[in-house]
Amino acid sequence: MLGTGSLAVDWLAVGIALTIAGGLIKFAGWTFLLAGYDDSSPVPDDVIADIAGNTVLRIGLAVTVFGVIASVTEIPSYLPLLIEGAILLAVLRLLYRLHTYSPNGTA
Repeated sequence: MLGTGSLAVDWLAVGIALTIAGGLIKFAGWTFLLAGYDDSSPVPDDVIADIAGNTVLRIGLAVTVFGVIASVTEIPSYLPLLIEGAILLAVLRLLYRLHTYSPNGTA
């Protein structure tokens, strides 16, 4: 039987929620789920849905996998910090890609 501690349940719940949100952003175009986004952006909605949806979906899947691993084995105490650092880098990459978007695709 799986020994799910509170840490594993937290990571699993957040991972599943982010995976669902990422899928809705990418495949259904629900950009209203993105905090601070409005329709006056110079970046088209479909580009934002694709870039942001991919990022949120990847983060959600990674966090879900980490939650599964944390539920079946004992993880080192530094591993959650590494995961959080990877999430920070993914979000910074997302922001950079959206701020340097050009319609002709040269960025």
